[in-house]
Amino acid sequence: MRISSLALFSSALFLILTSCGGKDDQAENTIVPDSSASSALDSILLSEAPEGSVDITKARQNPIPGTKVILSGKVMGNVNPIIQSRALLTLGDPAKITSCDLIPGDDCKTPWDVCCADPDIVNTSIATIQVLDENGQPIKAGLRGIGGLRELSTLIIVGEVAEASNENNFLVNATGIHVATAQAAGNNSAK
Repeated sequence: MRISSLALFSSALFLILTSCGGKDDQAENTIVPDSSASSALDSILLSEAPEGSVDITKARQNPIPGTKVILSGKVMGNVNPIIQSRALLTLGDPAKITSCDLIPGDDCKTPWDVCCADPDIVNTSIATIQVLDENGQPIKAGLRGIGGLRELSTLIIVGEVAEASNENNFLVNATGIHVATAQAAGNNSAK
C-alpha cells in the first residue's frame, strides 16, 4: 500500500508543519517550484463553481477512500493552513468554526488560525487537501496565489477521499479547485 503510506506520511508532515506555535513555513521555504509544477497547479483551477458541494462536516461522516467528493470550505484551521513548498492546505467548515476576522473586536494578525474555537470542534471540522503529482506525492509547489487563493479564501474542491483517510484524518486528493472568494489583502491577510 504505497499510496496509503505516502498519504499518511504527507498528513503527518502537514500536521507537524502547521501545528500551533510552529515556525512560518514561508521563512523556511527553500524549494523553488519548477514550471511543470506551476502548470499542474494552474490546470486544476476551475473557472465555474461545481454544483452539489457539501460542507466538510457532512463529508467527514463517510470517509471511505476512493469516494468522489465536492467540498466547500474556507482556508483556515491552523496558523499555516497553506504549505508554501507543497500543494497542501487546510480547509475548514465555516458552519462549525469561525475565523477571527468575523469575531467583532478581534484584531488577530492570523485570523485563519481559529484560535478562539474549541480544538476538538476544529479537529472534526477540517480537511487536508492535497494535489498529487504523477508519482502520487504532493506537488512540490505551494497553492498560495493560484487563482487568488490565500488564507480565508472560500473554495470548492473536487476530488477523491485519499487512502489514509479515516474519522480522525480527512484527506482529499484534489482534482479541481474553484476559488469562490479570494480573500482581499488587508489588515488580517497573509504576508
